[in-house]
Amino acid sequence: MRHIIRLFAAIVVGSSLLGVPSYFWIGDRPKVLRALYPLSAALSAPTLSCSPSAPDWMGSVSKFSLWNNASPAGQLAHISADGDGHECYYGWSGVPLMSLPVNSRTRFRYASMTKLLTADLVLRDVQAGRLALDDVVFDQLDVAAEPLDERLSQLTVGHLLRHSAGFDRLKTADSMVVRDRKPWCPYTADPLSTVRLDFTPGSRYAYSNLNYCLLGMLLEQSTPEFRDFRALMEQEYDLAARGIRFIDGPYLDDEVIYDFRHSGFYGEDYWRYFDFKALSSSAGLSGSAMALAELLSSLRTNGRFAVTQAPAEDICRENVFRGCYGYSVFSYQPSAERLRIHVQPGLLYGAPSLAILDDEGGVTVWVGNGTRASGSSTDAMLEQLYAALDAHYSGAASH
Repeated sequence: MRHIIRLFAAIVVGSSLLGVPSYFWIGDRPKVLRALYPLSAALSAPTLSCSPSAPDWMGSVSKFSLWNNASPAGQLAHISADGDGHECYYGWSGVPLMSLPVNSRTRFRYASMTKLLTADLVLRDVQAGRLALDDVVFDQLDVAAEPLDERLSQLTVGHLLRHSAGFDRLKTADSMVVRDRKPWCPYTADPLSTVRLDFTPGSRYAYSNLNYCLLGMLLEQSTPEFRDFRALMEQEYDLAARGIRFIDGPYLDDEVIYDFRHSGFYGEDYWRYFDFKALSSSAGLSGSAMALAELLSSLRTNGRFAVTQAPAEDICRENVFRGCYGYSVFSYQPSAERLRIHVQPGLLYGAPSLAILDDEGGVTVWVGNGTRASGSSTDAMLEQLYAALDAHYSGAASH
C-alpha cells in the first residue's frame, strides 16, 4: 500500500513540476522567456571575446549590453583617429550551445544606421551641384497636384536631412512602417500632395523614416544612370566587398538569430508585414559592426564624410539626446568641457544598433539582437558608451 501511495505522490509531484511550467509556457510564452533571460545571459557570457589590444571599456560595455540591455548576442567595434581598430563580440548565432558562437563577421541588421550613407550620398550630390540644400522637395519630385498643406512648398532637401521637415511619427503614423500597408514612397511622389504636416518645416526636429525615403527618391532622380537606390549605394561604397548587404525581409544564412522576448507586439516573423524594398534608404542595410565602422572611418579619413558638419541652428539643444540634428545624426555634448559626439541610432524589431562619430576622430559601432523590457535599448547603450568614451579620451589627455 505504501508503494502505491509513494507512486501516486511521485506522479502528482512530477505532474505539478511539469504541468505548472507547461501551463505558463502555453499561456504566456514570452513571460516565461523573459524570466529565463538570466540563463540566456549566463550561457552567452563565456563567449565574450575582445581583440588583444581592445581597451577595457569595450569589454565592460559589452557586458552591460548582455546583462542589462537584454541583448544575448552583439558586436562592438571602435576605430580610433589613427586607424587602430578594436572589437568585442559575444553570444550565439542561434540557440545557445546548439549553434556557432557569434564572431566578428556575423551579420546584424543595421536598421537606421543606413541613414548615414543615404545622407552622405545626398551631400555628395550637393557638392557636385546635382542637388542643393534649399531645393524645394515638392518641385524636385515633380508632384502632379498642388499641395493641400501650403507648408509643403517650404519643405527643402535640408529639412529632410535634418529631420525638421514637418513629419512627426509621434503624432501621425510613420507611413513607412504601417503593418500590412504598402507605403507610397518610394514608388510614387504624387501622394505627397495630400500629406498634412505636423509642424512647419524648420521650426523643430522630429525623427521620421519618410524623410529618408524621400531623399532616396531624390537620389534616384539625380542619378539617372542608376535609377535604383541600391545600385547607387553599391557603386559608391563597394558594399559587397565589405560583406554589407541589403535586407529583403527574410533572415540571411549568415545572420544572427534575434531575441523577441521583450519586443511585445512583433515576433520573429515581423518582416512579413513591411516593405523592405521601400525601407532601403532608411533602414535597409545589414553587416557586422566592424564592417560599418571601417567604412565610416575610411570616409572620415578621406575628408568626404560631411554628415557631422551641419551648421548650428537656433532650435538646436546639444545637451539632450535628439535635441540637435545634423545631417542624419544628432549631436550630443552635455557641457562645454565634455566630449562631443554625433549619433545615429538604429532599431528594427529585435535589432538595436548605434553608430557614434566622436570629435576626437573615432568611430564606434554597436549592434545587438535583443531589446530591453522597458526603456530604450539604444539610449541605455548610448549612455554607457558616452561615459566610456568620455572617460577614455579624458584619460588619454591626462597622460
